[in-house]
Amino acid sequence: MPLPETSRLAIADIVFYIPALILSIILVVRHGFDRQLGWVFLTFLALIRLIGNSEEIAANAQQSNGLFIVAAVLNALGLGPLLLAMIGMLKRVEQAVSQTRVNANRSLLQVAPARFLNLSRIALLVALILAAVGSAKLYNSDPSEHSQGTTLARAGIVIFLVLFLGLVGVTTVLAASIFRGRKPVNIGERRILYAVIASVPFLAVRLLYSLLVFFDTTSSTFTLRGGNIWVRSFMSVAEEWITVILYLTAGLAAPRIARSELEVPPFGEAYGLVDSEPAHNKVYRARQT
Repeated sequence: MPLPETSRLAIADIVFYIPALILSIILVVRHGFDRQLGWVFLTFLALIRLIGNSEEIAANAQQSNGLFIVAAVLNALGLGPLLLAMIGMLKRVEQAVSQTRVNANRSLLQVAPARFLNLSRIALLVALILAAVGSAKLYNSDPSEHSQGTTLARAGIVIFLVLFLGLVGVTTVLAASIFRGRKPVNIGERRILYAVIASVPFLAVRLLYSLLVFFDTTSSTFTLRGGNIWVRSFMSVAEEWITVILYLTAGLAAPRIARSELEVPPFGEAYGLVDSEPAHNKVYRARQT
């Protein structure tokens, strides 16, 4: 019996994410296991995709509703690690841009990117929970549970959309600061920013696909389970592959920052709750002299 199309796509995804997992682990070892850096989230994404695709293959073979639920939940989590990786890399660029600023002279436009990047992690966690719980409830035969799942999943996707638009705004502000020559940064941070800029259209298409899956309830093309396999391949799977390749390439091109150089601020400052002299003013000083 030939494999279903979804199983063949899942196998292709596994083939991609096995080397992606290995390379992301190498980058984590090289750059450090720190939430301020983006590559650790590529490792999480690779693990999610490997487990989720394995569950989907098993679900298709056994026609198990429980396995379909696990696969759907893991599939719904895919956007989270990608956006967290984007946040981590933008954070590194923002630290490089803001290292010479003096606290008293910082404008709102200069402070906003760092505050947004810090607070967005909390919002992303909420969105991930909503998307995962909502996706699981969509497989419930109880109409009220199904309706609640739709509401939760849609709320999670809307949060993803708002955060993505905010991250595009942060990217624009940082790019303007660098490309206008006001804030010279190392070539490594420029390459990271180039990767983030290049990933924006692909993440936008990936996000659009999720929006259509959860909001276009009348279409057979965009569905959580099944749907048009070619649309899913080119609007979801391929977009993730390209984004992962861009971010892994940026990790290989970027120089390593020693732990002593990467000063992580206290909790209140990290999440924008306390206004004080930014701890990252010294991050790149040794490498800039």
